[in-house]
Amino acid sequence: MSDVEHRVRDLLRRHAAEAPAGATLLTTVRTESRRRARRTRAVVAAAVAVLAGIGVTVPLRLAAGPGTVTVAEPSALTEPSGPVTVTFPLSPAPVDGVVAAPDVRLEAGLPTLSLPMPGGGTATLTVRPTRPAGPVTTPVPVRGVQGFLAGTADAIVWQEGPEQWFELRADPAVPADHLAGFAKSLVATPVTAPAPFTFAVVPAGYAVDNISPGAVTFCPPDLPFDASFVGKITVMLGVTAERSTGRPVDVAGHPGTLTGPQDGYVVLQVDLGDGRLLVVQSAASVPLPEPDLLRFAAGITVTPAATPGRG
Repeated sequence: MSDVEHRVRDLLRRHAAEAPAGATLLTTVRTESRRRARRTRAVVAAAVAVLAGIGVTVPLRLAAGPGTVTVAEPSALTEPSGPVTVTFPLSPAPVDGVVAAPDVRLEAGLPTLSLPMPGGGTATLTVRPTRPAGPVTTPVPVRGVQGFLAGTADAIVWQEGPEQWFELRADPAVPADHLAGFAKSLVATPVTAPAPFTFAVVPAGYAVDNISPGAVTFCPPDLPFDASFVGKITVMLGVTAERSTGRPVDVAGHPGTLTGPQDGYVVLQVDLGDGRLLVVQSAASVPLPEPDLLRFAAGITVTPAATPGRG
């Protein structure tokens, strides 16, 4: 055995001889553990008191394990970065001093403008950051630039800026020169649609991909934008005749009912007291916790621009 090993053996024997035996050792350990736990709690309490005194919120809670402190789970809601609305970069020119009111929406994340065409039918114009997918064929002059027939020659596309491609089509379809003539009548004056709802808080990490007078959809980050409500959180306006039975809840003083999950959704309906319902439909695949769902609904204001829709 080496000199080092002899020293280690002698040291262990000496401490073993000096240590309390049996129950005395266990009692000593327990007493010391309680003393240290009391000292830790006192230090934490003093720190929290100091921070509270200078107006600092401490988002901490005691976990199930004794003596462990963890950060509380964040809310699923956040303040919106701005109004939940949509603006289109072109608008109809005045006719006899009167400007027609276009229907401006957000569809699958893209601003769209719809307007009656002279002689009948509806023109729908979409703006996007890149050229629309699909083949383009015959060149067509549009608004002073070179455009093209697209799809099955029932639409024209053209570019007016680095990330500003327009696609125009009519229903029923009309000849390309009629579409180009309609496009020429538009002016470069942005038009913003009145917001159907305002929001005090919104689902954190979600993006709005559809806005219409009847509904606003919040799309989770892992879902591609589309024009549907599937897999999203949708806010709609309904009527009390459509109210479903469910568990009663209170939403900022208004009576509400909560149903589901059923058919893949949890649905909150809030009686606004004037024959209308505020409806929040939350996909079960991306659920808001119930407290956040109620808080989200409580922060929604229905504006005069909203009209009843259907999910």
